[in-house]
Amino acid sequence: MKAAKVGLAVLLVLVMLGGILSPAMAAQPKIQRMQTKIDVKENSKTSTVVQVNDVLITLKSNKGLTKAKLEIKDLKTRKIYVYEYNVNKKPDGRYIVEVYNNGKLVSKYESNYNPLDPTATKKLLLENSKNVRGSIGILSYSYWWDGVKFVKGYGVKYPHPDYTYYQIEPWDDSYINGNKLIHYHISDYNSQKIAGLPPVVVGAVIGGIVGEILGSGIGGVIGAIVGGILALWFGADLSNILLDEHGCIWFWFSKSFSWITVPVPPYVAWIPNYFRVASYTLWDALGIGNP
Repeated sequence: MKAAKVGLAVLLVLVMLGGILSPAMAAQPKIQRMQTKIDVKENSKTSTVVQVNDVLITLKSNKGLTKAKLEIKDLKTRKIYVYEYNVNKKPDGRYIVEVYNNGKLVSKYESNYNPLDPTATKKLLLENSKNVRGSIGILSYSYWWDGVKFVKGYGVKYPHPDYTYYQIEPWDDSYINGNKLIHYHISDYNSQKIAGLPPVVVGAVIGGIVGEILGSGIGGVIGAIVGGILALWFGADLSNILLDEHGCIWFWFSKSFSWITVPVPPYVAWIPNYFRVASYTLWDALGIGNP
């Protein structure tokens, strides 16, 4: 009888513990809905003006698209980040692109297209998305990364959180709070807006979205850095995948910050320890690698 009572007591304790621990163990990150406003005030051949929350991005080019000035202004901190571009077309049809900051040459690269051209991003995305579809030959599968359920493989242009599992709609701006990272989904509507902007503006817009989540006037500096790095990577013709299979853009950034060295001005900044856009990890001070 004693043994039975002890056994019952142990069972009750285990049930109580289970009631306490199970929800915590079973709890998974939930999707957080956002309302991100990307206001394209102007997007002509020679002038692009976009406001994303508290970040104002202005690109002014000459008629020949050979010279341009990109200004990223944080309306909260009033800080302004400026890049200047010189673009020269070679006889073979390629372009030599020089990027300046405060009159100093910070990078020089060759490109198959003019990065100041507002039609270039969409053209690249459309052309290369066809190539990607044709090259995938394995079945898709799911797995866990940063405490978030991901999908990868056939029909998936690049690894990202599972739309079905998290009930993510393509038309929603939303994010998932992972173990170390924020997993951000830009709606198809806003992603198409971004795809219609000049390549040198794309990263600055994404930085502006980050600023809305993190606050503290961080959008301007992140926009300047992400915009500068993506401009370099676009120049190397690596912009083949930004839009996923639903026509949306995903990006990731860490919740932790530190002083990070980056290849573009301001070169050293207090920014998230990790940043990834679509298929490209821009920096990884956490050492967590790629999904």
